[in-house]
Amino acid sequence: TVVAALAPGLADPVPDVRARSAGALAAAFARDAAAFAAVRARFGAERDEAVLAALVLAAGALATPADVAAFDPFVTSPSVRLRAAAATALGDVGGAAARARLLAVLAAPGDDPDFAVRGAVFLALARCGERADAGTILVAYRDGGGANRWFARAALATAVAALDADPVPVLDRLVADEDARVSSAAALAFVRCGRPGEVVRRLSDPRPGVRAAAAAAVADGGLVDETPRLRALATGDPDRAVRWSAALALSRLDDPAADEMLVAGLASNDPQVWAAAVAECRRKTGLSLGRDADAWAAALAARRKGGRR
Repeated sequence: TVVAALAPGLADPVPDVRARSAGALAAAFARDAAAFAAVRARFGAERDEAVLAALVLAAGALATPADVAAFDPFVTSPSVRLRAAAATALGDVGGAAARARLLAVLAAPGDDPDFAVRGAVFLALARCGERADAGTILVAYRDGGGANRWFARAALATAVAALDADPVPVLDRLVADEDARVSSAAALAFVRCGRPGEVVRRLSDPRPGVRAAAAAAVADGGLVDETPRLRALATGDPDRAVRWSAALALSRLDDPAADEMLVAGLASNDPQVWAAAVAECRRKTGLSLGRDADAWAAALAARRKGGRR
């Protein structure tokens, strides 16, 4: 079988090959018993923590709710990395037993200085939790000092969007977070919880960080009707970060006006800007042309002329 052909990679002497083999099995054989058995068989033999975490994550994509007990050794592992991987895997598996284990981790998270484990639990419960879990998550966030960790704040945004009956008050605070990773997560959460109007309204927010996050969420949510608003922000907003966020959003919505903006971004002195421009150009064309603005302009124009969108 194909699983049998790929499984030997799990025992390859090169750690990266073992990790990539696990990921390949997970990508190709979701919820496949034979693939799950092959990955699980490596749990006891793997000594590289990074590879073992990759195995656990892969197993989460392959297992069914009946297999939840296979993750128990990692739920209680002394390794923060493995506990976080187990939480993510349990979220992928889903079901009542997985949810119960995740709630137990919140009650006794162990050593978790960067909120990696509890943040992973928040994200997992967003996928397999219930409405009643929203309060439990908020208590864990408050009592654990989650407000001091960007990952905790970003994960909270995702969790309340999925579980809280009224997530707007929490998301309203988080979308104004000074960390762009948090504000972006909160803006996208508005879309995911069925409140795109909250995102659209914040395109006019007086705070630049909120406008930038809202612009990105417009693209992530596929709100194509807001394309004219994005064009206005990309060309006329007084804040450079907002203009660039809107330009990238236009590109993700495949608005033709974004092509020229991407080419201009290649000449930026800001590494984050030109790197994002290169990455977006590569995504759209499949080419690798470095920072050659003329070459990218020609490639993007050819893409339009060829009718590829």
